[in-house]
Amino acid sequence: MKKCVGIVVSALFFIIAGTACAQDKQEEVNTGQDFTKPLTRFDIRQKYQNLPAGNDAYTTTLRVDKPIILNEQGWAFALRADLPLVVNDVASMDNLGSAYKFGASDVLTQFMFIAPQGKKSWTYAFGAQLLWPTASEDQMGTGRYQIAPLVGAKMDLKAISKGSFGYLLLRDHIDAGGYSSRSHVNYLVIQPGINIALPKAFFVTIAPEMKVNWEDNNHWFIPFDITVGKMLNKSTVVSLEYKSPIHDDKYPSYDTEVEARIGFFF
Repeated sequence: MKKCVGIVVSALFFIIAGTACAQDKQEEVNTGQDFTKPLTRFDIRQKYQNLPAGNDAYTTTLRVDKPIILNEQGWAFALRADLPLVVNDVASMDNLGSAYKFGASDVLTQFMFIAPQGKKSWTYAFGAQLLWPTASEDQMGTGRYQIAPLVGAKMDLKAISKGSFGYLLLRDHIDAGGYSSRSHVNYLVIQPGINIALPKAFFVTIAPEMKVNWEDNNHWFIPFDITVGKMLNKSTVVSLEYKSPIHDDKYPSYDTEVEARIGFFF
């Protein structure tokens, strides 16, 4: 069933992308999807996950981004912070009865250096994510400090439409200490992506976060991932993202994930 849904959604995506190719007068709009063109922003994201053991998780994430231009050549430094607030019924030492509980999850911070693109069709970025074991309950976080060096490259796809682009992001999460009773963390995220800019400031993004778990015999988790969004005006974006596993080789992060977002640009 999941494969059928993926095939149908993929087919619709390519039909929409084909329509975008014909829009010669389409204006380029920064929808906030391009990590090499960061914006000062505040996002509110509401995510639902159906978890492998039959549990449910509801996460409200408050995200802030702040880019800083470093020099006249166009190098940029981008900062990001995520505060996730969670309700779930996952069993743990803090929740032996699998009751629904509310609390904070692990805070994520990120910094990234972004090379100037200039007249080139491509550019690159590098930096790191830092995850802090701030979860108020065991079942809401990993209990481990994590550092995740990252590198990414992006290429404009103006032959499709103005504002379309493809990219590849690599991020390796490394356990840097934490509670000794919690499992170690070490996995690689490989994220190829394509963003299609559509008329009237709509966009479609396909960008699956594929994971290789170094701590569990290099098992793979590969999801289908599609986001459909629209700029409501020059400073407000809304989107809806759907994820479902295509391959979960003993590393199922979720069975289904849906996330709605509203973002404000400043």
